[in-house]
Amino acid sequence: MGRRVRTTKVQIPRQRGRRQASAHVINLGRGTQPVVVVVPHRPSPAGRLALAVGGALWRHRAAWAPSWAGGGIFLTTGVLAATAPAAGIAFAAPALLVPAGWFTAKRWHPRSAVRRRARGLRTHVLAASAALAWVGAACLFGPVNWPLFTLWLLGTGAAQAAWWRTRRALTSKPIQP
Repeated sequence: MGRRVRTTKVQIPRQRGRRQASAHVINLGRGTQPVVVVVPHRPSPAGRLALAVGGALWRHRAAWAPSWAGGGIFLTTGVLAATAPAAGIAFAAPALLVPAGWFTAKRWHPRSAVRRRARGLRTHVLAASAALAWVGAACLFGPVNWPLFTLWLLGTGAAQAAWWRTRRALTSKPIQP
Protein backbone atom coordinates (compact mmCIF):
# COMPACT_ATOMS: atom_id res chain seq x y z
CA MET A 1 0.00 0.00 0.00
CA GLY A 2 1.25 3.46 -0.87
CA ARG A 3 1.91 6.26 1.45
CA ARG A 4 -0.84 8.80 1.98
CA VAL A 5 -0.04 12.16 0.38
CA ARG A 6 -0.58 15.08 2.70
CA THR A 7 -2.81 17.77 1.24
CA THR A 8 -4.01 21.10 2.52
CA LYS A 9 -7.19 22.67 1.18
CA VAL A 10 -7.18 26.46 0.87
CA GLN A 11 -10.30 28.51 0.10
CA ILE A 12 -9.60 31.25 -2.42
CA PRO A 13 -11.90 34.25 -1.93
CA ARG A 14 -14.18 35.29 -4.76
CA GLN A 15 -12.70 37.69 -7.24
CA ARG A 16 -15.53 38.36 -9.68
CA GLY A 17 -18.91 36.87 -10.24
CA ARG A 18 -20.46 34.25 -8.01
CA ARG A 19 -18.07 31.36 -8.52
CA GLN A 20 -15.69 30.09 -5.90
CA ALA A 21 -12.58 28.09 -6.42
CA SER A 22 -10.73 25.87 -4.03
CA ALA A 23 -7.02 25.19 -4.17
CA HIS A 24 -5.29 22.01 -3.08
CA VAL A 25 -1.65 22.25 -2.03
CA ILE A 26 0.02 18.88 -2.56
CA ASN A 27 3.25 18.23 -0.70
CA LEU A 28 5.24 15.64 -2.71
CA GLY A 29 7.89 15.11 -0.08
CA ARG A 30 11.37 16.27 0.87
CA GLY A 31 13.30 18.31 -1.60
CA THR A 32 10.35 19.07 -3.87
CA GLN A 33 8.26 22.16 -4.15
CA PRO A 34 4.60 21.83 -3.19
CA VAL A 35 2.15 21.73 -6.10
CA VAL A 36 -0.94 23.95 -6.04
CA VAL A 37 -3.99 22.73 -7.94
CA VAL A 38 -6.87 25.21 -8.34
CA VAL A 39 -10.25 23.62 -8.94
CA PRO A 40 -13.07 26.01 -9.89
CA HIS A 41 -16.46 25.39 -8.37
CA ARG A 42 -18.97 24.73 -11.14
CA PRO A 43 -22.57 24.66 -9.96
CA SER A 44 -24.94 22.13 -11.46
CA PRO A 45 -27.56 23.30 -13.99
CA ALA A 46 -30.21 23.13 -11.26
CA GLY A 47 -27.99 25.23 -8.99
CA ARG A 48 -27.40 27.79 -11.74
CA LEU A 49 -31.15 27.95 -12.41
CA ALA A 50 -31.86 28.42 -8.70
CA LEU A 51 -29.27 31.23 -8.54
CA ALA A 52 -30.79 32.94 -11.60
CA VAL A 53 -34.36 32.70 -10.32
CA GLY A 54 -33.35 33.79 -6.81
CA GLY A 55 -31.41 36.77 -8.17
CA ALA A 56 -34.31 37.83 -10.39
CA LEU A 57 -36.78 37.57 -7.50
CA TRP A 58 -34.45 39.59 -5.28
CA ARG A 59 -33.94 42.33 -7.88
CA HIS A 60 -37.69 42.68 -8.47
CA ARG A 61 -38.84 42.11 -4.89
CA ALA A 62 -40.59 45.48 -4.59
CA ALA A 63 -42.61 44.91 -7.76
CA TRP A 64 -43.98 41.64 -6.39
CA ALA A 65 -44.75 42.88 -2.86
CA PRO A 66 -48.54 42.23 -2.97
CA SER A 67 -47.99 38.67 -4.17
CA TRP A 68 -45.51 38.01 -1.36
CA ALA A 69 -47.95 39.51 1.15
CA GLY A 70 -50.80 37.42 -0.25
CA GLY A 71 -48.70 34.26 -0.01
CA GLY A 72 -47.77 35.08 3.57
CA ILE A 73 -51.40 35.68 4.49
CA PHE A 74 -52.39 32.41 2.82
CA LEU A 75 -49.76 30.43 4.75
CA THR A 76 -50.57 32.19 8.02
CA THR A 77 -54.28 31.46 7.72
CA GLY A 78 -53.43 27.85 6.87
CA VAL A 79 -51.43 27.53 10.08
CA LEU A 80 -54.17 29.29 12.08
CA ALA A 81 -56.85 27.06 10.55
CA ALA A 82 -54.89 23.99 11.64
CA THR A 83 -53.94 25.19 15.13
CA ALA A 84 -56.56 27.73 16.26
CA PRO A 85 -59.64 27.90 14.04
CA ALA A 86 -61.45 30.07 16.59
CA ALA A 87 -59.07 32.89 15.65
CA GLY A 88 -61.39 33.42 12.67
CA ILE A 89 -63.92 35.03 14.99
CA ALA A 90 -61.26 37.51 16.16
CA PHE A 91 -60.78 38.56 12.52
CA ALA A 92 -64.48 38.53 11.61
CA ALA A 93 -65.42 41.05 14.30
CA PRO A 94 -63.17 43.86 12.94
CA ALA A 95 -64.34 42.97 9.43
CA LEU A 96 -67.80 44.11 10.53
CA LEU A 97 -66.83 46.90 12.91
CA VAL A 98 -64.42 48.78 10.60
CA PRO A 99 -67.07 49.56 7.94
CA ALA A 100 -69.57 50.47 10.68
CA GLY A 101 -67.14 52.99 12.17
CA TRP A 102 -66.33 54.35 8.71
CA PHE A 103 -70.02 54.74 7.88
CA THR A 104 -70.61 56.53 11.17
CA ALA A 105 -67.75 58.97 10.54
CA LYS A 106 -68.85 59.52 6.94
CA ARG A 107 -72.45 60.18 7.86
CA TRP A 108 -72.64 61.86 11.26
CA HIS A 109 -69.29 63.37 12.19
CA PRO A 110 -69.72 67.08 13.10
CA ARG A 111 -66.72 68.26 11.04
CA SER A 112 -67.20 68.35 7.29
CA ALA A 113 -63.47 67.81 6.64
CA VAL A 114 -63.64 64.47 8.45
CA ARG A 115 -66.71 63.48 6.44
CA ARG A 116 -64.92 64.35 3.17
CA ARG A 117 -61.86 62.38 4.20
CA ALA A 118 -64.04 59.42 5.17
CA ARG A 119 -65.74 59.48 1.77
CA GLY A 120 -62.31 59.47 0.13
CA LEU A 121 -61.26 56.38 2.10
CA ARG A 122 -64.21 54.27 0.93
CA THR A 123 -62.22 51.86 -1.24
CA HIS A 124 -59.49 51.44 1.38
CA VAL A 125 -62.01 50.65 4.11
CA LEU A 126 -63.90 48.21 1.93
CA ALA A 127 -60.68 46.46 0.84
CA ALA A 128 -59.48 46.16 4.44
CA SER A 129 -62.85 44.86 5.54
CA ALA A 130 -62.95 42.30 2.71
CA ALA A 131 -59.42 41.15 3.59
CA LEU A 132 -60.32 40.75 7.27
CA ALA A 133 -63.50 38.87 6.35
CA TRP A 134 -61.50 36.54 4.10
CA VAL A 135 -58.91 35.91 6.80
CA GLY A 136 -61.67 35.16 9.32
CA ALA A 137 -63.40 32.73 6.98
CA ALA A 138 -60.09 31.12 6.00
CA CYS A 139 -59.21 30.60 9.66
CA LEU A 140 -62.57 28.96 10.29
CA PHE A 141 -62.89 26.82 7.15
CA GLY A 142 -59.32 26.56 5.85
CA PRO A 143 -57.75 28.59 3.02
CA VAL A 144 -57.80 25.68 0.56
CA ASN A 145 -61.60 25.62 0.56
CA TRP A 146 -62.28 26.26 -3.15
CA PRO A 147 -64.43 29.42 -2.83
CA LEU A 148 -61.94 30.97 -0.42
CA PHE A 149 -58.99 29.92 -2.58
CA THR A 150 -60.66 31.48 -5.64
CA LEU A 151 -61.32 34.70 -3.71
CA TRP A 152 -57.70 34.72 -2.53
CA LEU A 153 -56.43 34.33 -6.09
CA LEU A 154 -58.70 37.11 -7.35
CA GLY A 155 -57.80 39.43 -4.47
CA THR A 156 -54.06 38.86 -4.77
CA GLY A 157 -54.21 39.29 -8.55
CA ALA A 158 -56.22 42.52 -8.25
CA ALA A 159 -53.81 43.87 -5.62
CA GLN A 160 -50.83 42.99 -7.81
CA ALA A 161 -52.38 44.66 -10.86
CA ALA A 162 -53.23 47.80 -8.88
CA TRP A 163 -49.70 47.81 -7.44
CA TRP A 164 -48.10 47.62 -10.89
CA ARG A 165 -50.41 50.30 -12.23
CA THR A 166 -49.69 52.64 -9.33
CA ARG A 167 -45.92 52.11 -9.55
CA ARG A 168 -45.96 52.71 -13.28
CA ALA A 169 -48.04 55.88 -12.90
CA LEU A 170 -45.68 57.19 -10.24
CA THR A 171 -42.57 56.57 -12.33
CA SER A 172 -43.97 58.10 -15.51
CA LYS A 173 -45.00 61.42 -13.96
CA PRO A 174 -42.63 64.24 -14.84
CA ILE A 175 -40.83 65.99 -12.02
CA GLN A 176 -42.15 69.48 -11.44
CA PRO A 177 -39.51 72.19 -10.90
